[in-house]
Amino acid sequence: MKLVFLVDSVQFFRDLFRSPLLTHLLKQEGTELILASIFNPDVLRSEISHPRLKVVALRQRKASLINRWLHSMARDVYTIEHPVGSFAQRRWTVAETNSSETSLRWRLLLARVWRVIGLNSQRLIRIGERFGSDPGFGKLLDDDRPDAVIYSYMIPAGFECLKEARRRQIPLILMVASWDNPTSKGPLTVVPDYSIVWSEQMRDEMKEYHGLPPDRMEIAGVLYFENYFHPERLLGRGESCRDLGIPEDRKIIHFATGDSAIMNCNQEFIRILHRILESGQLSMPSHLLVRVSPKDKFELYREFEGLPNLTVQYPSGRGEVYGGHKWIPDPGEELERASTIRNSDVILSVSSSMVLDASCFDVPTINLAYDAGMPAAKWESVDRFYLYTHALPVLEEEATLVVKNDDELVAALKVALEKPETKREERARLLRRLVQFTDGKTHERLAEAFARLIARNRRST
Repeated sequence: MKLVFLVDSVQFFRDLFRSPLLTHLLKQEGTELILASIFNPDVLRSEISHPRLKVVALRQRKASLINRWLHSMARDVYTIEHPVGSFAQRRWTVAETNSSETSLRWRLLLARVWRVIGLNSQRLIRIGERFGSDPGFGKLLDDDRPDAVIYSYMIPAGFECLKEARRRQIPLILMVASWDNPTSKGPLTVVPDYSIVWSEQMRDEMKEYHGLPPDRMEIAGVLYFENYFHPERLLGRGESCRDLGIPEDRKIIHFATGDSAIMNCNQEFIRILHRILESGQLSMPSHLLVRVSPKDKFELYREFEGLPNLTVQYPSGRGEVYGGHKWIPDPGEELERASTIRNSDVILSVSSSMVLDASCFDVPTINLAYDAGMPAAKWESVDRFYLYTHALPVLEEEATLVVKNDDELVAALKVALEKPETKREERARLLRRLVQFTDGKTHERLAEAFARLIARNRRST
């Protein structure tokens, strides 16, 4: 079995290099791996070396003018086809409330006409697959003749290489990277032959929003959650507190920042939380831990360093941190992150998948569903996150405490710290629904899925 992995995002880098998947595959006699990466190939080679593993540079190529036009049309038609998906919800909010978006409003009106005459997004995608080329990647495929090309980014507009695989009838396998991808990323640029998803919920979403047949999807679980289900690999409470400089007898209130490019209230929430702690409104001695997202601007949090009862934790990694996906987490970063989540007493965020991470450890969560007093237009307000389709399972299972003002925040903190068992069953239900597998063996299921899908493809051809 010979596999090509397109290492096209930080998330997929993390999945591959911070899990046992690659080493597990290479233990199988005869398996060969090719890692085609947008990252510096030398960095990847320093991470893993094996005689049956090759690392090559993957160059992003600008999509042709016709493909850019076709994909723009597909996005507009897809918005009409799937009006309740997170992607469409976001676009409709902007179109209806932002007076400067007249072009989008006209395009969506035109998309309705295209739908009436029978033009759909799937047809536009299939037309786009005929155009675009990547001669270098095509030569790699001709020379190595892999059994499959595996990728994770659902809208790789800059990767014409996928079309080279399609033309050679090499099966494309999409490993869906994140919980929101099926509903929030819009139409695919290339339709995969097969897909590997987290859960039955995600399988249903891929069928509904992208028309993928259920019998061409495999359910494997969440690869980067594997460490969560191996507590022996993680730091205990005492070790974690010592590393963070937090007294062990303090309750750890963990605020996970979001991307400041799409929300402007991260810093204000830190000020609010710190005031709550310093004012003595909580009945238990507590410490505020700010865990900065790798997507965020680190300099925005320098002002909070050194404040009493507050610790800022930055993710450790190399490369460009903000504005691009070129940041690479250090080898110990995932275990540090997992240990931090495990040893927190409550985790707060505006809107992120952190509610899933926390649920893996049965840690209470609080979602901040207001703008912390900051001015925000409707299409920029954090309220929008709680209307998105991918967030509905969290709300439907009532797995988190959702607060909409400072008073509700104080009350929720008291509940989470004093009665951490609150919403325990709800968290467990959410975990079963969105994560499904909690045995730490997703890498094994993935390897088995690759083999099954390749064998199936050989039989069909």
